[in-house]
Amino acid sequence: MNIIRIALSGLLLGSLAGQLAAAPRDFGEGLANASPAHRLSNANHQHDHWNGIGRIRNQAQTLCTASLLDTRDDAGRSGPAYVVTSSHCLHRLNGSVQKDLPIKGSVSFNYFDDTLETLKTYSLKTLKWGSSQGVDLAIIELQASLADLIKAGITPLKLAEEIPADGNDILALAAPEWDTLHVSACSHQASRELVEQPFVWRVTMKNQCQGVGLGGFGGPLLDRATNTLFGVLSTSTTGQPEERKCQRDAPCEVNSGIPVWHAETNYGSPVTFLNQCFVRGVLQADSEDCNLYPTTTITFASPEPIQQYFTRKGNGKGKDIVPRWNLKFTTNTPFYRYKITRRAIDCESPVHYSAPIKAANAFVNDAIGPQTGMHMLCIVGVDSAEQRVTDGMMRNALTLAVELAEPGPARTPNLTITLDKQGSAAYTVIWNLASPFMHRYTYKFGPAATTDCLRPVGYLRIPPAPTPPEDDDDDIIDIVHPLNDYPDMPLEKYLRLITVRETPYKICTYAYDQADQPSTLRVDLLKPR
Repeated sequence: MNIIRIALSGLLLGSLAGQLAAAPRDFGEGLANASPAHRLSNANHQHDHWNGIGRIRNQAQTLCTASLLDTRDDAGRSGPAYVVTSSHCLHRLNGSVQKDLPIKGSVSFNYFDDTLETLKTYSLKTLKWGSSQGVDLAIIELQASLADLIKAGITPLKLAEEIPADGNDILALAAPEWDTLHVSACSHQASRELVEQPFVWRVTMKNQCQGVGLGGFGGPLLDRATNTLFGVLSTSTTGQPEERKCQRDAPCEVNSGIPVWHAETNYGSPVTFLNQCFVRGVLQADSEDCNLYPTTTITFASPEPIQQYFTRKGNGKGKDIVPRWNLKFTTNTPFYRYKITRRAIDCESPVHYSAPIKAANAFVNDAIGPQTGMHMLCIVGVDSAEQRVTDGMMRNALTLAVELAEPGPARTPNLTITLDKQGSAAYTVIWNLASPFMHRYTYKFGPAATTDCLRPVGYLRIPPAPTPPEDDDDDIIDIVHPLNDYPDMPLEKYLRLITVRETPYKICTYAYDQADQPSTLRVDLLKPR
C-alpha cells in the first residue's frame, strides 16, 4: 500500500510540475486590459527583459521610443546593433524610401523611472531603411555592435514569428514625452487601411492600450505570453475629435472608400516580416527574401497634394467642381507607372497600372471621383519599360489619398479660450481649423456693449493671421503671434492673445467650409479678471 501511495504521489507531483512548466508566463504581471498605463522601474533588475527599449532622439531632437532587435542567428552570430521605431515619428517625410543614410542622434536604454542615473546611451550611425509609405517603419544601425550592447547588459527583443490572432492579449511599451517607460495591456485587433494625411498605411493593426501619445510612438507591441515583438506603435486618435478624422494626428480607417473613425484607438505597423531580412546578424534589405526594397522616391512640386475637396458648390449654382489630382513631381527613376483606385491595398498589385511613362515633367492630372469618399493614387518608379515586378517594389508603392465630400453645412466654430493663471487678465484664443468643414474663419472683437456681431463691418479673416487694428482704447492690449514663433503649434491652429482690463469684451466668429458656406454665429464673452 505504501509503495502504491508513493507511486501515486510521484505521479501527481510530476503532473503538477509538468503543468507549471507548461503554463505561459504573464509578462503583463497581472495588469488588466485597458487599465491605465503602469510606470516601470528596474533598480532591482526586475524588468531587465525590457531594458533594450528606450528613448531615441534624432538631430532635430524629435522624441520617439525605439527597441533593440535580437538579430543573432541560430549559431549565435551577430553583427551591428539595430533599433526599430516609427519612421513618421522621426520626421514627416512622405514619398521617399530612405536607405543607408547617415543619421545623427542617440538612443538611451535602461529608460526606467528609477534608473535615470544609470542610463546607457549609444550614438546612432545609419538609417538603414525607413519609409512612411505603405508601412511606417525605420531601422537604424547604432555605432556599437549588438555583442557590445549585450555585454553591457542590454537585452534585445526577439521578433515574433507571426502577428497575434484577433483578441490575443498584448502589451504596448512607450516612453511618453515627459516621462519614462510605461507598459499597458490590451487585446490585439486587425485594422483596415489607414489615412493620416499625407500618409497612407496599407497594412496596419490597432488596439486600445492606454497611455500612448507623443514620445511613445515607435514603441514596441509585444505578445503578452512570449514577450516577442510583432509591431511598432505609429499613431493614435486619443484626445482627437471625430471632425478632424483623417488629418494630421487623427488617423481614420478606410472601408471600401469610406472614412471610418474609431475614438481612443492606437495604430501600429507590423515588423514580423523582418525575420527574413537578417543574415548572420546583418540586415540584407536588397535580398529576394526581404521586402525592404528601395523603390520610388518622389519629390512634389508643391509641399503637399490637396487632400480634400467638395464635389460641388455649396449653393447649388454654377458648374460642379471637378477635382483633379493636379500632381507635379519628380522621381529618382527614369520611368514611373500609376493607377487610381478606391482601396490602397490595390497599390500592391501590378494589375491596372499604366504603361511606363517617362519621368521628365511627371504630371498626373486625372479627374477624381465623382463618387464621394476616399480615392487613392498609386505610383511606382521603374528603371526601364521592361523592368519586372518585384514584391518589394509593390510593397513600397506610394499611395496618396483624396477625400471627396458633399458640402456642409459648415460646423460651429471651434475655439479654445483660456485665461492666464498668472493674474495678467490675458486670454489666449485659438481658432482650430479642420478642413474641409472649417476651412477658414472670420472674426471681430470689441467692448461687449458696443460690438454688434450682426454687422458685417470689421471682420478679419483667418488665415492669414490678422494684423491687429489700431486701437487707442486702454481697456485692451492685443498681440498677434505669427505661427513661426510657435514651432510646436500645428498649422491647423491660429492664436491670438487678448488682455481685458475693465469692461467685458465680445468675440464674434463665423466658420466657413471649403465650399465657402458660413456657419451659425458663435459669440464668446471675455470678462475682466
